Amino acid sequence: MRLSLRTASRIAWRETRSSLTKFLFVVFAVAIGVGALAGVRGFSESVRAMLNSESRTIMAADLSARQFAPPKQEQIAELDQLGARGVDRTLITETVSMAAATTPDATPALVSIKAVDPAKYPYYGTVKLSPEMPLSQALTPETVVAGEDVLIRLGVKVGEHVHLGSADFRMAAMVLSEPDRMSGSLNVGLRMMLSREGFERTGLMQLGSRAAERYLFKIQPNGPSMEDVRVAIMDALPEARVIDSKESNPLITRGLDQATTFLSLISLIALIVGAIGVGVAMYAHLQQKMDNIAVMKSLGGTSAEIIRIYVIQTLMLGLLGGIAGVLLGRAVEEVFPSLINKIFEIKATTGWHFDAAIQGISVGLLTTLLFTLPPLVAIRKIRPAIILRRGMADTKLPFRGRISALREAVVLGGIILVGLGGIAAWLAGSARVGGYFAGGLFFSLLALTGVAALLLRLLRIFLRRSPIRLPSLVRQGFANLYRQGNQAQSILVAMGLGVMFTLSVYLIQNSLVNEIIQTAPPGVPNVYLVGVTLEQTTPLKQLIASQEGVLTAPQLSPSVAARLVRINGEEVASRPMKGFSRRYLNTRSVTWESDRPDNIRVIDGTWWKRDATEPVVSVEEDAAKTLDIHPGSRIEMEVSGRTVQARVVALHRYEAARMAPSDFVFNEPALAGLPVVFYGGVRMKPSEAGALQRVIFNKYPTVTVVNVADVLQTVQQIIDQIALVIRFLSAFAIVAGAIILAASVAGTRFRRIREVVILKTLGGTRRHIARMFSIEFLTLGAVAGLMGGLLASAFSRVLLTRLLDAKFELDARAILVCVALTALLANAAGWFASVRILRQKPLEVLREE
Repeated sequence: MRLSLRTASRIAWRETRSSLTKFLFVVFAVAIGVGALAGVRGFSESVRAMLNSESRTIMAADLSARQFAPPKQEQIAELDQLGARGVDRTLITETVSMAAATTPDATPALVSIKAVDPAKYPYYGTVKLSPEMPLSQALTPETVVAGEDVLIRLGVKVGEHVHLGSADFRMAAMVLSEPDRMSGSLNVGLRMMLSREGFERTGLMQLGSRAAERYLFKIQPNGPSMEDVRVAIMDALPEARVIDSKESNPLITRGLDQATTFLSLISLIALIVGAIGVGVAMYAHLQQKMDNIAVMKSLGGTSAEIIRIYVIQTLMLGLLGGIAGVLLGRAVEEVFPSLINKIFEIKATTGWHFDAAIQGISVGLLTTLLFTLPPLVAIRKIRPAIILRRGMADTKLPFRGRISALREAVVLGGIILVGLGGIAAWLAGSARVGGYFAGGLFFSLLALTGVAALLLRLLRIFLRRSPIRLPSLVRQGFANLYRQGNQAQSILVAMGLGVMFTLSVYLIQNSLVNEIIQTAPPGVPNVYLVGVTLEQTTPLKQLIASQEGVLTAPQLSPSVAARLVRINGEEVASRPMKGFSRRYLNTRSVTWESDRPDNIRVIDGTWWKRDATEPVVSVEEDAAKTLDIHPGSRIEMEVSGRTVQARVVALHRYEAARMAPSDFVFNEPALAGLPVVFYGGVRMKPSEAGALQRVIFNKYPTVTVVNVADVLQTVQQIIDQIALVIRFLSAFAIVAGAIILAASVAGTRFRRIREVVILKTLGGTRRHIARMFSIEFLTLGAVAGLMGGLLASAFSRVLLTRLLDAKFELDARAILVCVALTALLANAAGWFASVRILRQKPLEVLREE
């Protein structure tokens, strides 16, 4: 007689219903991971749906083409031919500059400038202004509009005047929203918009100046197809990046896909922590049901049939957790826009996403089932005789038995690891990402398991050999960590994983930002100058040198916009370059030097003499490797319609960061007479940087002065928002770890009840027992926090020094705070599951024995 699936389901449901309070923790643990995952995927689907439905509005056109050099006359002629075929176009120029109020001693601020033709822009969507008016009415040659942050920063109101470049403008309105903000080159920070006529008044665009030039195209109803227009634009503007609205803006969607994958993997970690809790709870549950399982086997039940019952029970719990997680994910999806709206204004309509819900529930079921494999497989080892031998001590397995058990554990571990790698690959859409995730998780869990076992062993040795006689309650609390079935090691691994990941995000973020914010090494500029013309170089240096707080002489380096055409007579465009190396096909900035600067080290060849007249060049070593350039090679570059030929005489490496171009350094005769703009900087006392900005702005309004502190403020805001999203999801892993602790305590409830009864019978009071339990919970939390903190420091150090080339500094205060918070969280979770145990009367329990 076989056990039918229906009967197995009924038994599983009855057991689940009878232990629903205990399994409630398990359901919560799964729901947290599934909720984070479903929320991330659902929000991603909402944004992608918004991009697809509003793609023309987001782009403000049917197609766009962006490049960093003004088009040539022949290119404009080709674009004019498109206009004759029914394709309208308008040009948007985006750059940065200084702006300030017109009041005396007003401090300027760096703003992003967007020059448009208000008669055409935008083709789709609307620029919303306050007070409400059409953009064509607001923008005249004498007016500008700006975001609220600009008005606050400059201290001006609508109707007042601001100084930009060489001209004054009236602030006509405040920008509430613009349709193509996410498509712009400078889509964060302080933003100001003006007409093209007003932009010409500023004098910001000089010969050689660089700015992002973005063409918007609108196809008339009787015009050519979008694909034909795209091909024509690419032929006319070979250096431009052409995007059509059918692609729903690939720049945004690519970033969205990467962010979704990353956040999904973080959510999967939270789900894995929850699944570990399911495994812990199922193990404790099966330990309590050993008598039942033995009886079922005595009545003829096979191991496969009994395993079927508990597999169904596991799937029930996973399904309940998955459904609860989808509901939680809906709430998470609503939170995301508020977390990132300081970077982008997200107007995606959130709602129920069937695909994301099914994916979240499926991942929850698969992950839960994977981590319950070990306790389920252990059912095969339960023998009916266990009822009669329950009071006997466990016998040690022989050597072959231990080898067999180890082999089984390795196989099960391999199945779990491969399964998790497959789930990660499914979420990321990449087998490679799945492999990296599985490998990283394996080493993380291995390290956490090893550290947990070591710390628990050291604690046990300390109790046995400590010269200090600890109070009995403290010793009893520590000893509870070794209670049979306590699962202290699993709890430490689960909570430590959540702590490690969350603290790693915090440490990496702080290290990167602090390294930028910290004072630069002696001599390195902390105030940068952009857009200096040749005529301005000498008087500007004299002006800076006369100011207070100047620590070093100002440095100005020339920059010429050039495009690499040939190397040793071979067309560069014909080379099969992919990925990042394709940047050498576009227009790039090159510079000249007479004497070798101190921060350049020649690694091959010889630097030229100061009086050399032959056009020669030195190439940065990474560019030389990519382009296969060696001393003796000849290169040709196109600059403003002129071809520059030069012989490569050296390969160099920069020993310090600099603002000037670095890939190609010519001697001065090679670039003589070409349009040039200068970049540079000066090292100032931080307190005097604002005064220098005001002086340069008043004297040379077209020169952009970048105070590093101003830039870092924007960078800090962006990093804070990104880190907040990651921490928000990482916190789910810690909460799941706390739920695991509560579930584990609930699973050992019957053993704890007997312990409490014995202690009360021997004279222990409720207050004494409460202190003993608190010591146990606080120790678990503190050890988990210490493990997670130490491993997070090691993990952060590897990432910062090996991958991000940044400096790592141990943050002991963060680790101590982490230990304290995790201990408190563990104590709260443990007491949430134990409060009923202390209320048990000894007589009630003794009567049941």
